[in-house]
Amino acid sequence: MEAQGDNLLQRLVEQERTLAGKVESAQSEATKIVDEARAEADKIAEDARKRADRIAEEERRAGAEAAETERSEIVARAKSDAESIHSRAEARRAAAAELVMERVLP
Repeated sequence: MEAQGDNLLQRLVEQERTLAGKVESAQSEATKIVDEARAEADKIAEDARKRADRIAEEERRAGAEAAETERSEIVARAKSDAESIHSRAEARRAAAAELVMERVLP
C-alpha cells in the first residue's frame, strides 16, 4: 500500500511539474503576444502620426497657396483701380489746367 502511495505521489509531482511547465510556457507565449501587439500598436500609431503630419503639411500648403492667390488677386485689383484712377486723372489734367488758367488769368 505504501508503494502505491509513493507511486501516486510521484505521479502527482510529475503532473504538477508538467502543469507548471505548461503554465510557464503559456506565460511566455502571452508575454510574446503582448510584446508583438505593443510593437504593432506602436507601428500603427507612428504610421498614423506620419499620415497626420503629411495631411497637416498638405493642408498648410493648400492654405498658403490659397492665401497667396487671394493676395495676388487683391494686389491685381488694387493696381487696376490705381491705373484706372491714374488714367482718369491724366484725362482730366488738361481740362483742370485750362480751368485754372481761365480763373487765374482772365
